[in-house]
Amino acid sequence: MKKMISMAVMALLVCSAQAFAADLKIGYADLQRALNECTAGIKAREDLQTEAKQKEEELNGKQEELKKLKDEMDEKGAVWNEDTRKAKEQEFREKSREFQKRFAQYGEEFNRKREETEKRIIEELRDVVEEVAKDKGYTFIFEATVGGILYAPPSADVTDAVIKAYDGKVK
Repeated sequence: MKKMISMAVMALLVCSAQAFAADLKIGYADLQRALNECTAGIKAREDLQTEAKQKEEELNGKQEELKKLKDEMDEKGAVWNEDTRKAKEQEFREKSREFQKRFAQYGEEFNRKREETEKRIIEELRDVVEEVAKDKGYTFIFEATVGGILYAPPSADVTDAVIKAYDGKVK
C-alpha cells in the first residue's frame, strides 16, 4: 500500500513539474551589449573619450615641456655654472614627478568615472529587464555574459527589447 501511495505522489509530482515547466518562459539578455549599444552607453563612452583626449593633450604638452628642458640640459649643461645646472636638474625632477603624478591621477579618475557610469547604466538596464520580462511574460531572464549560458536560441534573447525600452525611457 505504501508503494502505491509513493507511486501516486511521484506521478503527481512529475505531472506538476511538467505542467509548471510548460508555463515557464525563459529568456536572456546581454547587458554588456545593451550597455555598449544603448544611447546612454554610447553617449557616456563618447564623453569619456572626449575627456580622455583632453587629458592626453594636456599630458602631451607637459611631456613636451619635459623633453625641451631635458634637451636644454643636454645641450647647455656643460657650459652652465654648477648652481644653474643644479637648479635645472631640480626643476626637471620636480616636473617629472608632477607629470607622473598627473598621469596616474588621470588614469585613476578615468577608470573611476567609467566604472561609475557603467554601474549606473547597468543598474538602470536591470530595472528595464524586469519591466520587459513582466511585459513579455517571462518567468526568468538570465544575464548572458555572467549567467553561464552556453546555449540559448536567439528567440530567447531580449537584449534588443531591453535596449529599445531603455532608450525609450532614458532620453
